[in-house]
Amino acid sequence: MILFKIVPIEEIKLEILKEEGNVQNFPKTVDFPFPECYKKLVTLIKTTEISTETILYSAVEAFNNNKEFVSTDHWCFAGNGQGDHWLMDKEHAIFFYDHDYDEKLQPMNIHFEQWLQMAYVIQQLDAYFSEHEDISESVREGFYDALNAIHPKLAENYPFIT
Repeated sequence: MILFKIVPIEEIKLEILKEEGNVQNFPKTVDFPFPECYKKLVTLIKTTEISTETILYSAVEAFNNNKEFVSTDHWCFAGNGQGDHWLMDKEHAIFFYDHDYDEKLQPMNIHFEQWLQMAYVIQQLDAYFSEHEDISESVREGFYDALNAIHPKLAENYPFIT
């Protein structure tokens, strides 16, 4: 059995910033109201894989990825390496974009810092799975309980079946 831990935001920031990249500011032409935590983090890092489903883009990679999206109401800040993306809107709400279902953004009902916490819960599940190669029902329930501790409906909105 595994007990999933909700990692505090300050601890997550320290972990992500361990592998600093070159400071990369967003181009002055980018007019998007980023959450301060996001902006501070991604301007200091290289693109970072947190878990199998969460690859946080550096400022430059995020800018380049956003050239693909027509919408100016959303900002693509992360992906999963399989063509799916994580986006935020101007109110900082997080959405999931499944490339198989173009045009549809699935609302996650969380904000960027909660997304980071979710990414670290997924990382814990990844570590468990690589060691055990099977996810029992009790582990799955613990995973969903941890997601719901971040936000009460996060497990319901989580786009991947575990």
